[in-house]
Order: sequence, then structure tokens, then C-alpha cells
Amino acid sequence: MFEDKGLDCVFLETNMSMKKHYHMVYECIPLPKEVGDMAPVYFKKAIMESDEEWSMNKKLIDLSSKDIRKSVPRGLPYFSVDFGLQGGFAHVIEDQHKFPHYFGKVSQI
Repeated sequence: MFEDKGLDCVFLETNMSMKKHYHMVYECIPLPKEVGDMAPVYFKKAIMESDEEWSMNKKLIDLSSKDIRKSVPRGLPYFSVDFGLQGGFAHVIEDQHKFPHYFGKVSQI
């Protein structure tokens, strides 16, 4: 569908708890092919620079060999980006009040 139009896509997933109720947003974002090719580099850099400087969890989780359910401890808020067949990255959100809900959208610019 996207390839016919010369586009690539990334899948963004943000899972946060709001007053003991979980809220998950899953988005498919079409990108120009040249931006899509560089997306893993952009997102890796953005995740490494995000959230708390000193965190209790691993800053960047590589999802190329396992899925999100086996990578992020159950019940913790997280952000993940998937590049289709190339895998993706995840990040455990340490402080939900400081982590912007629009993080994935600004990381691709």
C-alpha cells in the first residue's frame, strides 16, 4: 500500500497509565522513503537522549530479536517504535509526567 506510493511507514506505540488506568496509543505514520530509511538512526538518538539521565531501566531496548511483551516488564509504561521487517526499539518511561505523549511524532522530524 505505502510502497506503491514511494512511502515507508513506522509504527509507534505509547503505553502509559493514567490514574491506575492504562492508556495505549498505536499509530502508523507514513514517511517519505528517504526519511524512512534513516528513521532507525533518528529514533535511536531520540530515545537515548530522552527521559531521565539516570534511569533504573535500560535506556534503549532492541526489538530486532524479540517482541515488546518479552522486552518490557509487565505494568511499566513504555514507548516503542517498529520499522516493520527491520525490528524496532523500545524505551521504558521512567517519569510519565516529563515524557511527552507526542514523543514519537517529533522524533521523526
